[in-house]
Amino acid sequence: MGKEETGRLLSKVAKFVRNPLKDWSELDADDSASLENGYSREMLKEMIERRQRNDFVRRREFDMLRKLRQREAAGGRDAAATPSSFNVSSTSGKSEGRALTLKKIDEIEEQMSQQWWKARNGRSEDKPEGEATAEPMAVQHSRAYADTVPGVPQGGAAAQAPADVPTHDGSIEEASIRFAHGDDVGAEAVLLQVLAPDSPTGDHDDTWRTLLDFYRATGDAEKFVATSTRYAQRMKRTPPEWISFRALANSVRAALPVQPSPDVPKPAGADWSSPPRLTREALIGLTRALGAAGPSWKLDWNALDTIEADAAGPLRALFNHWADSTVQLRFAGADQLLLVLAEATPANERSVDAVWWQLHMAALRVMHRADEFELLALNYCITYEVSPPPWEDPKGDYAPLLLPKAATPAHSGFALGPDGVSSPAPSAAGVALSGDLAGECVSTWQRLDGELGDTTAPIISCAALVRMDFTAAGTLLNWVTARHARGQSVQFTDAHRLIAAFFTVVGIADHASVKTRG
Repeated sequence: MGKEETGRLLSKVAKFVRNPLKDWSELDADDSASLENGYSREMLKEMIERRQRNDFVRRREFDMLRKLRQREAAGGRDAAATPSSFNVSSTSGKSEGRALTLKKIDEIEEQMSQQWWKARNGRSEDKPEGEATAEPMAVQHSRAYADTVPGVPQGGAAAQAPADVPTHDGSIEEASIRFAHGDDVGAEAVLLQVLAPDSPTGDHDDTWRTLLDFYRATGDAEKFVATSTRYAQRMKRTPPEWISFRALANSVRAALPVQPSPDVPKPAGADWSSPPRLTREALIGLTRALGAAGPSWKLDWNALDTIEADAAGPLRALFNHWADSTVQLRFAGADQLLLVLAEATPANERSVDAVWWQLHMAALRVMHRADEFELLALNYCITYEVSPPPWEDPKGDYAPLLLPKAATPAHSGFALGPDGVSSPAPSAAGVALSGDLAGECVSTWQRLDGELGDTTAPIISCAALVRMDFTAAGTLLNWVTARHARGQSVQFTDAHRLIAAFFTVVGIADHASVKTRG
């Protein structure tokens, strides 16, 4: 690697250390640049963190003001004191000043109680932040700030309402953000803290069901059973049945039309289609198929679910060969390939064979994804404590492949009900999202466009959707916003509660209906 490239990588690493919350791919970007439609991962993260810091400081200040308020009120109720005419006037003046102060505190706290992602209900987005809303929002959204309310409510109805509402909204949404980032430990800790035996918010049903959905999403049956028992004992209600969302997503794939093997006639538009389980023998079929193909090699990865361990090394060598050769590659289902590779390369797991990381980086290089390559190389460096491999520009040509609709796997051909059993979709307006959605997922939204067309009321099942990161949510937000602007009412159904809360956080729920599953 040349000195200039080495310097560029080390500079990016230094920037990453100084700005750990900044996305790796954006370290080289001009600070004045903005992402299309104004949405970016960095912006979302900064908004959330800034809001949490400001609210923490304000809650602490309000606690201090209330303590002073109570202390003054206690001092002013001295029955033995006989106020003089001077004391009466001064006391009256203090009372009026205190009343005005308390009124202002209540007004400010009422505005604070509007969570930034739900504030659109009471006022126009173009109004100043300090402008009072037409509707008292303290009753509606004050649960995230209830810990600032004293034991004896004071200050009128605006202070009484928060005292009666438990704290839970902020906790669920914080857990959803951590879950989206892959911080399962942190998400679980937030929910467990709210539901602690001595917690005043431990009887909130939606938080319990969010924790149960978390265990169903992570596939932890043992914790699910233990939590279900606690839920039934405390809430006196029947808990939801156990189901692994991950297994549900896999069953959706299994219910799809079986992809042909490399030895049978290939589908229209592709020179080779990956089987669900890619083996070393299947790679032989791949090389044979490409040997008879034209100048542009078209590969379809949509059906890929697993790569056998003995096929990882040969596939890595094949990708590296393509990157160093002047070939023309066209991939359909590239996001599915990267999803499988992402699951095979968990960060900080040194027990995983490094060949999977090398394969992952080779695939990114073939697809000309330099920013994602460098971020993965940094994680590889941290995991194995070795120097990160350098990025080298590929010599070949690459572009996404859009297959004819008949040749594309019909991922939305099945809709799943609350019992998890797949059944034919009720209409052409119903499609589905499944598994983990990470990155821009351009092919996913293109698939939705192709299958939904100009449907006026699109219905998208999220029954098998396990997780979605900020990047995927940002592109989905743009997709939903565009549909909403055309007068289409998008509806997401059967979403587990962490997904539903995350849709609220990023603003998707402002432009579409989001319904949770049982």
